Amino acid sequence: MTQPGDAVWEARRKSFGAGADNYRKGRPGYPRDVLEQCLPTGAREVLDLAAGTGPLTAGLLELGLSVIAVEPDDEMRALIPAPAKAVAGAAEAIPLPDASVDAVFVGQAWHWFDIPRAVAEIRRVLRPGGVLAPMWNLFDADDPLCGVLGEVGPDECSVNMLGDDAGPPFESAGLFSEPRRIVTHYSLPYTRDRVAALVASMSVAILASPEDREQMLAKVRDAMPDGEFSLSWICETWVAVAQ
Repeated sequence: MTQPGDAVWEARRKSFGAGADNYRKGRPGYPRDVLEQCLPTGAREVLDLAAGTGPLTAGLLELGLSVIAVEPDDEMRALIPAPAKAVAGAAEAIPLPDASVDAVFVGQAWHWFDIPRAVAEIRRVLRPGGVLAPMWNLFDADDPLCGVLGEVGPDECSVNMLGDDAGPPFESAGLFSEPRRIVTHYSLPYTRDRVAALVASMSVAILASPEDREQMLAKVRDAMPDGEFSLSWICETWVAVAQ
């Protein structure tokens, strides 16, 4: 994975607006039971930070929550589903008052943050006892179809990111409890076109030359079966409570 601050990292994290429509079509949501496990008792108002086009926002709305979706990219933010309140902003400068939300969720974006600054900002906007929950959907490397996709997007593949000895993605810094890990296996229906949209929404495809992108998408399409089929996913989540 590229590292925060280097030129490739900067280009990748700012690239997603160019693939906003593919992101909306191809990216999965997050398992309902994982979202429920993360919520503190009595939670009503939550923040989806770096919301993208809102796949996580949609799941939070389905739970009956009041959702603020903060997203820096105009093209991505325009596709966030109503009735969430979509707001321009970033993890390092969240445009919310102190102690204003019960939980902060981050889907597929934590690695694009300046993490020490983001942790302090997230703690600022959380109410005491509120929850921080960064999460990732990863291709399940044990699924042959996902194995093909993992070759295209290695940052998204479980074989490269998961491990029994994996540590939390941030230091609690006295602001949060020690993060606990939740790992959930699940599957979702896909078609060849939706898989192509999924791959086209990745920074590795967005930043590729037109010729390389077409070759990449053709390879993925050829590897997928006809009709509707299932893709296996692993959702990795880390949950910490504001102190």
